[in-house]
Amino acid sequence: MSHFHGVHADVTVSSPTKGKIYTATGGSVTVPLQWIDDSNYPPLDKIKYYTFSLCYGPNSDISNVYTIGKQVLSSDITVTTSDGGKVYSYDSVIPASIVGNGQFYIQVYAVVEGEGDTIHYSPRFTLAGMSGVNTYTYTYSVQPPAITEINTEGAGNADTSINSASFSIPYTLQTGKTRYAPMQMQPGSTVTATTWTRRFPTSKVTFYSTFRKSLDQVSTITPGRSYVMTSDINAAPPALMPSENGGWYNPSKRLTLTAKKIYSW
Repeated sequence: MSHFHGVHADVTVSSPTKGKIYTATGGSVTVPLQWIDDSNYPPLDKIKYYTFSLCYGPNSDISNVYTIGKQVLSSDITVTTSDGGKVYSYDSVIPASIVGNGQFYIQVYAVVEGEGDTIHYSPRFTLAGMSGVNTYTYTYSVQPPAITEINTEGAGNADTSINSASFSIPYTLQTGKTRYAPMQMQPGSTVTATTWTRRFPTSKVTFYSTFRKSLDQVSTITPGRSYVMTSDINAAPPALMPSENGGWYNPSKRLTLTAKKIYSW
């Protein structure tokens, strides 16, 4: 029996970042594309090739306006190490004459031979200084959700270790179905700050009047502590009972009035 994943993702696109502006010079514009393995199946070392496409439009009506790279072999992808994990990179070169100015996003189509494919999208960014005849005016805040159609039969031995680079990407910039929260640090013994600052930008909330048919996110993973917490038995003897330490008193000694009987005829 074959099993297909419809919600899990394998790629988390970290660049381009949301709202970034890239300006064309010398007849083209380069958009650095980066992604990491989010530890869901399939692992990125199983991907045979990628196809990268420049897309435009709403999430419900995606338009492919230019194929940046077709069937790019995994061996042609630049791989570096960051925070102990692998970061995959590809320079997306787009001719200035292809499109006009506007908001776009990149589709990452990855193929695992004999098992299926996955589709992921980068955050939306803006191209400026373009010379194409069409100007693209549609804008939106988030990219389309990922789609994974992988036959996982026989994939029970897949590596489930977590790429530590996942935790270096701010939570609000992650796009995978599984997202990674920063580790809660152990508070110090003293407080030296006099003002507060926000560590991460606020995230947006979308309200729906009907149930969605798909999820943008399935789960959140928080790393284990990188520090050691020690504990010990409290060896201090218990305090004496009040009657033994002088704290007890006879309540009758605190009375200032005495009860009197009242007779009536």
